[in-house]
Amino acid sequence: MHVLRSSRRTIVVAATVALVAGGAAGLNGTATGPDSTGGGTTAEVVPASGEPDTALRRSLAAAPDGLRTPFEASNGKTWTTVAQAQKFWRDLDASTDRVRVSTVGRTNEGRPLQLVQVGNPAPRSVAEARTGSVLLYTCSVHGNEPSGREACLQLARDMATTTDPAWQRLLRTTTVLFINANPDGWQANTRANAQGLDVNRDYMALESPEATAITKVIRDWKPDVLNDLHEYGPNQYYKTDLLQLWPRNRQADEEIHDLAKTMSEEYAAAQVESLGYTSGEYGLYVKDGEQFLQVAGDEQGRILRNYAGLSHVVGMLSETANKPLDDAEAADTSLLNRRRVEVNYTSAVGSAQMVLENRATLVRETAAAAERVTREGAEQSGVVYFAGQDNVIPESSAEVEPEPMCGYQLTAAQRTELAPVLRAHGITWRTNAGGAFVKMAQEDQPLIPLLLDARSEHRIAEATPVDDC
Repeated sequence: MHVLRSSRRTIVVAATVALVAGGAAGLNGTATGPDSTGGGTTAEVVPASGEPDTALRRSLAAAPDGLRTPFEASNGKTWTTVAQAQKFWRDLDASTDRVRVSTVGRTNEGRPLQLVQVGNPAPRSVAEARTGSVLLYTCSVHGNEPSGREACLQLARDMATTTDPAWQRLLRTTTVLFINANPDGWQANTRANAQGLDVNRDYMALESPEATAITKVIRDWKPDVLNDLHEYGPNQYYKTDLLQLWPRNRQADEEIHDLAKTMSEEYAAAQVESLGYTSGEYGLYVKDGEQFLQVAGDEQGRILRNYAGLSHVVGMLSETANKPLDDAEAADTSLLNRRRVEVNYTSAVGSAQMVLENRATLVRETAAAAERVTREGAEQSGVVYFAGQDNVIPESSAEVEPEPMCGYQLTAAQRTELAPVLRAHGITWRTNAGGAFVKMAQEDQPLIPLLLDARSEHRIAEATPVDDC
């Protein structure tokens, strides 16, 4: 049975942002697409004008570009390599105080997992950043989807060099992070990492160094907003320039879910559509305007956009079509490649606009979500969902727990085995005679049953639920 998730909504209209536009719009060349949560204060964020802030993107595109990526230099004929990107980050870091590049892990083949921080007048420390707001971009976690990482290279540079007052204001209060998520897959041109793992199915088990590093960045920096940049293969029922989606997992806080959906549809998609491109909802086939089949975009907590929602991050997925969508792109690979990058770049700008216009709401609601779920864990209130998604209610009693547990008991062996993974997620436990007790009254309450309960499809252990604490 399909049931649309209800939403409690009070509209909060964002203040109009004064922007200074300059220069010509667009990246090197443009391609036109084919046919065109619990209690507390609730808020739906909408653009002040009801329209995408196209001046914001134009002003950023006008930033000085003395540092050009190899992709830009070739006008889209060749993709930037791993070694070239590492040099680009070094050069960008050396060229401005606004950028800091650090290593947050290493791949199985020894390549650095680089975290690029951008701020004004300089990047803030983790502790300082957490007192403001944080925007995180994950750049091509699948190694054979290059447009996301090209977009990140260009966007980081443009943010670091722009003189536009709106962008400078954003960077004074918001730390922007970019992480190149799978350099081994990038080097090999494979979806998976060097272990053969799909990193975007590993945000619960953390078997890969790449997912572990990203999870620790989320744990430590506590981003308010995340945009995960990808590509997809189009077909006759699935062929828009951008496909976007928010967290669908029913364990995610409702307010975080609603804010993420607003960002996806009214900011990222709206920015992309303002350039004449098309957008749609990821995972749904469409014929004659009717959605008729869901083929992807489900509720799995091990996927980053869902993991973000479970971690109280207003997150979204951006996917651009990796094959030609019209005759012009079919005839010119460079044109196709430029469109792929421009769509992901522009979606990323939409997420930045969301922060620029609604920073106070995002900071308040992400913190409030953590407080709400901690309280629910302590009170054993709400419902625990092991299946279903925002538009699909579970159909089996084995997929839902209406009387939540207060925690989980681990054996001594489980405690030893799981300690590194739980620690990476930020989950705490208390050692006891039987092994360890993981209480539900903590910020990671939505994630804990998905990790530890036998009823969860992607569990990492079968711990014992405890009903009476």
